[in-house]
This record gives sequence, C-alpha cells and structure tokens, in this order.
Amino acid sequence: MFEGLDVLLAPCVKGEAPAGLDSTGDPTFQAIWTILYVPTMSLPHHKGPNGLPVGIQLIGRRHDDQRLFACARWVWDRLL
Repeated sequence: MFEGLDVLLAPCVKGEAPAGLDSTGDPTFQAIWTILYVPTMSLPHHKGPNGLPVGIQLIGRRHDDQRLFACARWVWDRLL
C-alpha cells in the first residue's frame, strides 16, 4: 500500500472536534490503522462551523515512526 509513498493522508473524523471534554469523537477512521499496527499522527487543519478544529491524519509504515514524524513536520510547516 505504501509503494512509492512516504505516508498516507486521511481524514481523522467525520467533521470537527466535539465540544467539551466528554468525548474525543468517533474513532471509526482510526480503527483500521490501529488494527494494522501502523503509526498515525493527527494534525489540526482548519476550523469547522462551530470554530472547533478539523484534523487530518497521516499514516506511516509499520515500524517507521521517524519518517512519519518528518513528514508530519513537513506538512505542519506548510499548513501554517
């Protein structure tokens, strides 16, 4: 799946973060990566209609956390 790619880009959740501290949101979009034991990193990308963050998720190769961190830094620097 990663042939020719450093990381995959996917949505974190179905919309913006939930209000309050009672929930972190629906984990549906993260479940597959957890099952596959691959590292992921979520980055806030923009704000939704309620002013709360909407995130993107970067997915790395198994056992390649350093590449994921480097790619996340590259993406983050371009989001600012």
